[in-house]
Amino acid sequence: MNTQPLLNSYLSTKTVSSPAIHSIIIPNGNHQVVIQTDQLMCMEGCGNYTFLYTNDGKRYLVSKTLKSYAAILDDQVFLRVHKSWIINLKYLQEFCEYERSLKLRGGREIAISRRRIREVCEVLTPIVKCA
Repeated sequence: MNTQPLLNSYLSTKTVSSPAIHSIIIPNGNHQVVIQTDQLMCMEGCGNYTFLYTNDGKRYLVSKTLKSYAAILDDQVFLRVHKSWIINLKYLQEFCEYERSLKLRGGREIAISRRRIREVCEVLTPIVKCA
């Protein structure tokens, strides 16, 4: 199912609460890497660290919490689905409410927490159906 038209209609109905962040600069060895937010597929929190996964298959480890990224990222595009996961809705491929799981492009599967399933369903049910 092509989810892009539904996603575009969903995004157009949301109101903008803060200016959108278009890139994130992270340290990587002796240099810094600029990651465009539209290239971020998902983020995984691990204590005080966060793994950033990009659409080109790269993974970056940053010494910031997932909560700090949730506070600055555009909530129209990024959705917190678990205590340890934030996903980019542009890369969402499948959503299954019954199994409480999501599948992103590239095959990554992410579980939705019981605590967040209601919020996630409210956002995702109009966009995609259970596969």
